[in-house]
Amino acid sequence: MTVGIWVLGNQLWQGQSALTSRSEQKASTPVILVESLGHVQEHAYHKQKLVLVWSAMRHFAAELKEAGWPVTYRQGQDFEPLLQHWVNVNNISEVLLMAPIDRPFRRMVDKFKLGCKLTILPDNHFLWSEEDFKAWADSRKSLLLESFYREGRKRYSVLMAGKDPVGGEWNFDKQNRKPPKGDIHPPEPCWFEPDELTQAAIAEVTQADYPTFGQAEPFGWAVTRDQALQVLNAFITERLITFGPYQDAMVTGEDTLWHALLSPYLNMGLLHPLEVIEAVEQAYYEHQLPINSVEGFIRQVLGWREYMRGLYSYVDQDYPQGNY
Repeated sequence: MTVGIWVLGNQLWQGQSALTSRSEQKASTPVILVESLGHVQEHAYHKQKLVLVWSAMRHFAAELKEAGWPVTYRQGQDFEPLLQHWVNVNNISEVLLMAPIDRPFRRMVDKFKLGCKLTILPDNHFLWSEEDFKAWADSRKSLLLESFYREGRKRYSVLMAGKDPVGGEWNFDKQNRKPPKGDIHPPEPCWFEPDELTQAAIAEVTQADYPTFGQAEPFGWAVTRDQALQVLNAFITERLITFGPYQDAMVTGEDTLWHALLSPYLNMGLLHPLEVIEAVEQAYYEHQLPINSVEGFIRQVLGWREYMRGLYSYVDQDYPQGNY
């Protein structure tokens, strides 16, 4: 019997738990990626988000094939029948899936009848596991972001000088609330020309008859890990030095200012949070970058991003309806 792997559109990383669990048997492990047209019609998405996710999925499928995985790529109305057909054709006895982060999606997956065993593996695309966050939260009277962030700094030895924070303070946010004055000139974002796969996705989304909003072009987002790494490098070399003071600023006519533009790549799996944190920290030590910019950025990834995911997994499903 055969073990297969289902890769979601926000799990596009060869180091994700389902793929690494079968890396030694990849030649005999079928992999499937699915574009569900029904799923994208549940509510209106921005056209560029659909292009980004679909193009990145198609590029990742090609990357997996080149790495030696037998890959199936399907587009259809619903996930379940496409998965059932793939299971039957490949005589699959067990499907491995890295845990979906979205609760409604997970509930949908749990109801699937694939005709084989479905094994959910832990999501290793965050630094804190759900169990680790629960242990931290259960031990506290209040779930303060700042307390969680400091614990993360200690746990992963980020910007630490022994037991103390580098720079003498944990948080330099007071220095990061400046309004830009005068004629500002933020650097150009690191954009990319759409290749054939991306152009095909743009055409499909533009011609789609389901609800969307926004414009598909001009499109310049990274759609591969190599491109995402270029964006990370561009942020560190061109934008990080000024990120801190103006991180909360908004300026008419300026879409990006000094922001990293890395969130989509972190959320899709093209970049791992720890490699981003370590790259920024290394740049701080090598180039004596301003601590308020470096700490301010790291706090967003190691603090806020990890905290919100942990809290999402920790609270009850009816939490949004509660008055907290």
